[in-house]
Amino acid sequence: MVKQGLAQVIDSIKEESRDAVILVEGKRDKEALRKLGIPSYAILQVSYKDENRIYNEVLLYHRNKVIALYDNDRTGEKKMSKLKSFLYGTGLKLLDYSNPLNENGITYIEEIDNRLSI
Repeated sequence: MVKQGLAQVIDSIKEESRDAVILVEGKRDKEALRKLGIPSYAILQVSYKDENRIYNEVLLYHRNKVIALYDNDRTGEKKMSKLKSFLYGTGLKLLDYSNPLNENGITYIEEIDNRLSI
């Protein structure tokens, strides 16, 4: 697979967000994505919520895709692993951008807007 630049990764996330719910850990993550042009209503802040609660909130959006944008740190990786296990078999498709973001030097979602100078 060809490495994408950060702007391309963000464009892909924007495109997918049209019919997906984006999960982020905190309000600074949500704000960074909003600055990139992703509508607030597509972003669900899920820090400290269990998987059942996240699943029920995602269902309210009537979407079948979930984009989990957790930080590329140990805590974020644990959350992503738990979410993948939980969503398996639910009918919701999980889109994981952690590798392309990590390849572009993004560890924390809240730093994306600064990296793109927005």
